[in-house]
Amino acid sequence: MAEPVTTAGQAGANPKHIGVIGGGIAGLTTALRLSQGGHRVTLWEREGHLGGLAAALPVAGTYLEHFYHHLFQSDREIVALIEELGIADHLLWLPSNVGYFADGKIWRLNGALDLLRLGFIPPHDRLRVGLVTAYLQRVKNWKKFERVTAHSWLRRAMGARAYDRTFGAQLRAKFGSYYDQVAMVWFWNKIYLRTTSRRSPLDQEKLGYIEGSFNVLIDALVGAARAAGADLRTGLAPTRLDQNPDSSWNVILDDPDAPVRCDAVIATVPSPIFSRLVPDLPADYRAKMLGLTSEAAVVALLQLDQPLTDIYWLNIADPNLPFTAVIEHTNFIDPQQYGDKRFVYLSKYLEPDHPYFSLSDDELMERYIPYLKRINPNFTASSIERRWVFRARAAQPIVTLSYGEKIPDHRTPLANLYLANMSQIYPEDRGTNYSVRLGNQISEMVLGDLATSSAGPVRVQGLSASREDGSTLEAGQGENPL
Repeated sequence: MAEPVTTAGQAGANPKHIGVIGGGIAGLTTALRLSQGGHRVTLWEREGHLGGLAAALPVAGTYLEHFYHHLFQSDREIVALIEELGIADHLLWLPSNVGYFADGKIWRLNGALDLLRLGFIPPHDRLRVGLVTAYLQRVKNWKKFERVTAHSWLRRAMGARAYDRTFGAQLRAKFGSYYDQVAMVWFWNKIYLRTTSRRSPLDQEKLGYIEGSFNVLIDALVGAARAAGADLRTGLAPTRLDQNPDSSWNVILDDPDAPVRCDAVIATVPSPIFSRLVPDLPADYRAKMLGLTSEAAVVALLQLDQPLTDIYWLNIADPNLPFTAVIEHTNFIDPQQYGDKRFVYLSKYLEPDHPYFSLSDDELMERYIPYLKRINPNFTASSIERRWVFRARAAQPIVTLSYGEKIPDHRTPLANLYLANMSQIYPEDRGTNYSVRLGNQISEMVLGDLATSSAGPVRVQGLSASREDGSTLEAGQGENPL
């Protein structure tokens, strides 16, 4: 078992009570690290389960995530946590299998040779797509992509026809009306991640999965946090945060007459929820925080009695289909793990006011089912044995130009109050690996602040804390300076 991550300081004889709001991977990692640092931690999660977007449900004698998950070979932080928690024997690295649906046909796309066979664009366009992809795979300095949109850069580099049929179609499918506002740094990161999961462009990609679902990780993380002393509470969420004159915080729950006092509070929830919790949040910080936009997601999970395709990850380039991607989990993980049942995710990113987000489960499936026959003409609705629909209002940050300059600080302008959520992950934009990294970073920051505050009052401003004597404590941000 790996050693725990070293934190910025130990509580010693002066432990503090720290509140964590949100029980996803970031919140749980934060609770673990702060508890390991010797502090008393209470975490509140609104849902009846922990794990956030990585949580799983029981299916076919095992568990499967509400929202599809896998790991890349560059995901070092979460792999280190898996090893630390003693569950590395559950981590599998398996060949991926990617496809592209265009012109009513599935085209395989597992490497350079498959790219050259993409028959829905002319040969010279395939070459341009390949050259652009190869170039992006070798770029290390992503800063140059912060101030240009993916739409403009790719269209210029590839030509309008090649772009519109490939990467442009994917951007439109994923981001809708925002497709031409997404910064090139976001797209570069997606290409770069896939590069790290191949030894060479000719090799097949390998992705990671936790056998038994990500619940194995969540359960181990919960157990470790509780063993370290953390109090993890589900089915309960704060309704308001009020600051006391001594800069501590009252966490207001269902009973306003019985607040929970915390010396510091870390919120890992989406920014709109955090904004409602803190009525006294300064207007400029609130505006910066709410100025970042996220897409919602609707994911339908189907249990089938037979395969839909032989592809794991099928990108949809047909604008007439109502979903963004088809992820056939049992073309990645052996279906024998699920009693030979087949499991398919139908993923759709959309704006929160999109009609699909508010449709009933039955209404949504009525919209989806006819289009599955376009992907597989032999498909029939009778193949669906069970189905579930999951929704997330803040699922995909929209990384616009100069996004790094728009991110609100982890340290809010109110002393001992911190924000650590998906919108602050950059240049990546989400993922369990970056949630672990975020939890490690915010806990290190808070531990450092608490240790330093014993030397005198600290006035928190942005990424640095100014002492009354004028000296400055710089924030440690690891490899993700904000």
